[in-house]
Amino acid sequence: MGAKPGREARAKNRDVPTLQAILSGAAKFRREIAWGVVAFVVIFMTFFVSLMPQPVRVLVGDVSAVDIKAPREVIDLAATEVLREEAAANVPEQWEKDPKVLADLKTQVATFREAVAALQAGTPTTQEIIGSLRPFLSPSMSDSDIIALPASQPELLDAGAVKLTETLEAALSAGIKSENLAAVRSGMVSDLNTDSEIPAHIAKALGSFVEKNLKANWVLNEESTERERRKAVEAVEPVRIRRGQFIVREGDIVTEDQMALLVELGMVGPRVRFSAVAGAFLMSTLVLGVIYVYLRVHHPEVFESGKLAVLASVLMVSVVTTGGMAAFTGFLIPAATGVLLVSSLFDRRFGALFGACMTLVTGTVTGFDVRFMALSLAGGLTASLVLRADWNRMHFVRAGFVVALANTATYIGLGLTGTVPLDDILSWRDMLMVMINGPFSAVLAVGLLPLFEAAFGIITPIKLLELSNPEHPLLHRLLLEAPGTYHHSIMVANLAEAAAMAIGADSLLARVGAYYHDVGKIKRPYFFTENQIQGMDNPHDKMSPTLSATVIMSHVRDGVELAKEHKVPAVIRDFISEHHGTMLASFFYNKATEGTGGKDARVPEEWDFRYEGPRPRTKETAVVMLADGVEAATRSISKPTPARIESLVRKMINDRLFDHQLDRCDLTLKELDTVTETFTKVLAGIFHTRIEYPEQKGK
Repeated sequence: MGAKPGREARAKNRDVPTLQAILSGAAKFRREIAWGVVAFVVIFMTFFVSLMPQPVRVLVGDVSAVDIKAPREVIDLAATEVLREEAAANVPEQWEKDPKVLADLKTQVATFREAVAALQAGTPTTQEIIGSLRPFLSPSMSDSDIIALPASQPELLDAGAVKLTETLEAALSAGIKSENLAAVRSGMVSDLNTDSEIPAHIAKALGSFVEKNLKANWVLNEESTERERRKAVEAVEPVRIRRGQFIVREGDIVTEDQMALLVELGMVGPRVRFSAVAGAFLMSTLVLGVIYVYLRVHHPEVFESGKLAVLASVLMVSVVTTGGMAAFTGFLIPAATGVLLVSSLFDRRFGALFGACMTLVTGTVTGFDVRFMALSLAGGLTASLVLRADWNRMHFVRAGFVVALANTATYIGLGLTGTVPLDDILSWRDMLMVMINGPFSAVLAVGLLPLFEAAFGIITPIKLLELSNPEHPLLHRLLLEAPGTYHHSIMVANLAEAAAMAIGADSLLARVGAYYHDVGKIKRPYFFTENQIQGMDNPHDKMSPTLSATVIMSHVRDGVELAKEHKVPAVIRDFISEHHGTMLASFFYNKATEGTGGKDARVPEEWDFRYEGPRPRTKETAVVMLADGVEAATRSISKPTPARIESLVRKMINDRLFDHQLDRCDLTLKELDTVTETFTKVLAGIFHTRIEYPEQKGK
């Protein structure tokens, strides 16, 4: 009979995505989106609550029933404005001399003298004399005194003009302001009138000239004054109310200035501020955006696994813990906790980036206090650097103490640089919290890690070490009920660990996966040769090849079921389901084909004798598949020399390669060659030739 195309096609595509798999993938994608949305909402609300202070119910003139502290740093606008007004008022007015005033007066004196000289040279009428000289003199000068001037001797008039010029120069050189112009004018007139060298009628005319023409030459430069005042105002440092500083004390009467501060802080007035909403949205987007871009570039596989939900949970726990602790004291913000979790679940590089993001979170919830941001950054980066790749719980504790040292050094450094007052550094309470922060963060991480393992089924080195314990119920059953399989699994684990280490894969995961890969044989142990006692009947001798193949291949499905019953993580269950891939149970297939010599005999379908799969999808499961086949085959070599072992290893690996069992994992040909060399070396050491001593001959 011919093969059934439909069945064969289904068999060949057992590990090809089906409609159900596609729908499952879509549902998984929706779950990941949901986790991202939940994480964004939690981070946004944490930021929003931190940016929105607790409201207070007070009015101007009320007696405050409680102490009111500033939830964040704010500028005291009223106090700052008072200082600016004082600074502007303290700037002196900018006065300067106007040289044009003296020059104009000298010109007028010369013109006045020339006018008198012109009158002396002719025979003017009385009206002509008054009309010519009156513009130079004040109204207090009588007409008769004006008419008398041209009759004076020219020498006396010249001497008077010189005296007037000298007097004006002296007064204007000292500077005359508008407010003391009258006093200066009066003093000059008095000096001229009492000068014995000048005739009285000429002195009177000179005094009248001063009264008429003297002006202030010390003028205010308003532009320069305003410029200097602006400089003084700009130089005033704003009065800052620090986070935690008292605004109103209990029992104080609330003033208008205090109320203005409360309004500025958002503690009075509209409950929801747009700036707080926008700030929380932008900060949340920034934190998640940085993490998303990093994962897309360096860890795209996260989006294909359940680790995205784990990361979202770690991020949410870290943000909420940071926000909650900041309300108590910023010194105990466990920045290293999230970094330790991320470094252990992903890698240290991502842990460092996560620490930088948490520094931003710390700054947001603490009003960007440089002390807490510096401690967060130092603690986070230190935690990511000191945690080893093959970590255990003691490494967490050690990291906590190293973080304590880093935090202490950072805080002392802030004091020595003047960033933090030395009084704060010398405060034993603050310093004690700085030192406790590291161990506290480590203990918190150790406590949270099992919760994440249980909630998301993730695998960590600690979990792998627990699973590798021979006292694990499933391994203990394997030892008691299928001891041959247990021994075989130990050998496979040794091979897989060495090969995984040689190609840079997860050697611990490969070892533990190998421990569990054949646990399905517990259900029917004596159907497998390694568990059959010498001399006992082989049950397969009484069974058809098809039934035997079905029993043998069922150990994969049985193993997965047992692993689920014992809550073995999915990552380890993959080793059970993938360690045979879709390989052919060739012994029973060949046995079945031998009995089809008749004309009408049914030719067995090859795919009835193939495992269900799927084929290996990771390097670790592929290495265990190869180690499983190699270890079983090597036991059949009569004289296992290194050359024979290497030849067998290469054949076993090539058989699986050409059977397309390694198509879905990312093992390269170079890595397969490395695996071959490693298997050969390990097996040659196990099956080395013993020297036959004389006393052993004949034995």
